[in-house]
Amino acid sequence: MKKTLIAILATCTALASVAALAACKEGPEEKEKEEGTYYTVTYMDGTDVLKTERVKQGEKPAAYVPEKAGGYEFVDWFATPSKNHRYDLSAAVTQDVTVYAGFTLYKEDTRTFYILGSGTSELLFSSNWGKVITDDHKLAKEAGKNEYTITCDLKEGDQFQFAIDSDWSNKRGFGYLAALKDAAGKTAFSGQGSVYDDSSKGSNIVCEYAGNYTFTLKTYPNEDYYNTAGEGYTEERKEIYNLGTYDSIEWVRNGDVVNNAVTVTDFYIKGATITGWSDMYNNATKMVGSGGVYTLTVYLKEGEEFMFTSQVTKIEDGKTSVSTGSEYIKSNNLTEASRALIDGYTEAGANMKAKKSGTYTFTYDSTAKTLAVTCDETKTPAACDYYLDGNFNGGKYGDFIENPDKFKLTETASGSGVYKIENVKLTAGSELLLRAYAKGETADWNHTHTDYQYAYLAANAAFEAASAENNNIKVKTEGNYDISFDSYSKIITISAHIDSADKFDLYVKGDSINGWNHNFAEEYRMTLSADGKSYEFTVTVESSLEFGIEKHNKGSHEGYGDYIGASAMGAAGDANQKFTPDKGSNFKCTTAGTYKIVYNIESGKVDFYAVNA
Repeated sequence: MKKTLIAILATCTALASVAALAACKEGPEEKEKEEGTYYTVTYMDGTDVLKTERVKQGEKPAAYVPEKAGGYEFVDWFATPSKNHRYDLSAAVTQDVTVYAGFTLYKEDTRTFYILGSGTSELLFSSNWGKVITDDHKLAKEAGKNEYTITCDLKEGDQFQFAIDSDWSNKRGFGYLAALKDAAGKTAFSGQGSVYDDSSKGSNIVCEYAGNYTFTLKTYPNEDYYNTAGEGYTEERKEIYNLGTYDSIEWVRNGDVVNNAVTVTDFYIKGATITGWSDMYNNATKMVGSGGVYTLTVYLKEGEEFMFTSQVTKIEDGKTSVSTGSEYIKSNNLTEASRALIDGYTEAGANMKAKKSGTYTFTYDSTAKTLAVTCDETKTPAACDYYLDGNFNGGKYGDFIENPDKFKLTETASGSGVYKIENVKLTAGSELLLRAYAKGETADWNHTHTDYQYAYLAANAAFEAASAENNNIKVKTEGNYDISFDSYSKIITISAHIDSADKFDLYVKGDSINGWNHNFAEEYRMTLSADGKSYEFTVTVESSLEFGIEKHNKGSHEGYGDYIGASAMGAAGDANQKFTPDKGSNFKCTTAGTYKIVYNIESGKVDFYAVNA
C-alpha cells in the first residue's frame, strides 16, 4: 500500500515538473499568439539599427527620441531613407514598419520668409501672387531658433506658399504641411499644382476651411538641396530651386475669420491662341455675372485649348483693389451634356479643347460649380477694318476719318486675321487706341464701331493706361513702333520698329536641344534666310523632341521674350504633320529625321520641312 502511494506521488511530481518546464519554455512569441497579432517596428539611423519594438496590431509604438553624439539634433522619424516623408508614430501599427531617424547640425537661418498667394482674404488678396510684398506678409522669426510664424485670416479657396521673394525662391508649399486636418478631423488644406512647380513640395496650399490661422515654418538649412534639373537652372539662380529635406509647416486654427471684406469674383477665358496663355482682362474675354451665374459668348477655333481664370475685386472702406484670383474653371466643371462639345474631361480637371470651330456660349453656375456649353458652328465673327486713332505725333483724335488709308491696318497675309501698321511715331504722353468697323463700312462717327484700348494690349512696359477713368493706351517711351492686332484673340501687340529685315533674335529651346535652358548661345539661334522673309534652323530628331522658340527684338535679351509654340503652326511645310502640339503649347515630334524649322516673319507662322540626306 505504501509503495503504491509513493508511486502515485512520484508520478504527480513528474507531471508537475513537465508542466512547469512547458510553462518556462513559453516565450514572447507564444504569448503573442495567445494575446493577438504583433508587428515589429525597426528604428534606423542610416544603416544602423537603433532598436526594435514589438507592437500589438492597432496600438501605437512607445515614444522614442534617440540621441546622437557630435552635437546632432533629432528632427523626426521618416518613412524612407531619403527622409522626404515623415512617419507618424502616433498612428496605429498594422504591419511591420521601418522608420528612419532624421538628425541635423544646427545652422542659423538668415533668410526672410513671406506668405505669398492670392484669394479673397485680406493678406493674400493684397499679395496678388507675390506682386506685392510688405511687412504684413513677413513671417516673424524667433531668436535663436529657425522657426518663422505668422497669424492671418484665410478664406475658402485661397492659395498660398511661403517664399523669400516674388521669384518664389526657396518656396515652401503643400508638401511641407505637417497635417491637413484639424483636431476634429475636418480637412483644412489641400494642394494644387502651381505654375512653376507641380511637385508635392512645390504645390500651392489651398484653404478648404476658412478661419484665422497661425502658421509655424520650421527650417533646417543644413539639409537643404537644389533641384538642378529645373528649367532655366543656373548656378547664379539655383536658390530658386532650393528644397528643404526636413522643413515643415505646422498650423493651428484659432477660430473664425476676423476680417470679412467685401469681394467680387469675375471670370475670364484664357487659352493657347485666344490669349496666348496670358491673362487678358477685357470685354472680349470676360464672363458677365449675375446672381452667381456667369456667361460668355466667344468664337473659338477647332482645337483651341483653354480654361477660365478668376479675378477678384475687393471693396472695403470705400477703396477698390483688383488682383488675380485662385479659382479656375476647367474640364471637371463641364456638365455631362457639354462634354460632347468639349474635349479634355478628367475628374481632376484639365484644360479644355474646342472640338469644332464655332461660336460658343459658356454658362457657369458658381454655386454648383458647373459649366454648361452650347455651340453654333454656323456663326463666325464678322470681318472688320481696323484704324489707328489718337493724338500721337502732333495729331488729334478723328484724324483717321479724314485720312483713312494712312491710319488703316493691313492684313499681314490673306486669311491670317492679323492686321498691322508699321513705323508709327509715338510721342511720350500721347494716347492711342484701335477702332473697328464692319468690313467696307465708312469709318466715321455715324457708324457703329468697337474700340480696343489698353485692356487689349499685350504686356509692354513702354505703355500704360491713360488713367483710372480713361482706358486709352498712353505712351511712356517715345519711339517708332509697329502695331498689330490679332482679330481672333483681340490682342494688340506693339513692338519697336526696326528698319533692317533682320529684326529679331530667335532661339530654339527644348528637351534634347539644350534642356530648356534660357540662354543665347549662337548654336541655338535661328538664321535669317537669303530672301529676308524668314528665320531658319535645322534640327535632327533621333527619337523624340519637344521644343519651342524664344523671340527677342534684335540685340535685346532681357527676360524670356515672346514664346512661340504650337499655336503658331503654319500650313505650308511638307513635314508639319510630324510636329503635333504637345499637351501644353510646345511643338512635339516623335518621327526620327532631319528637319528645317522655318519662322515666317510676315505671318508669324512656323512650318517644318524634311531635309533629305
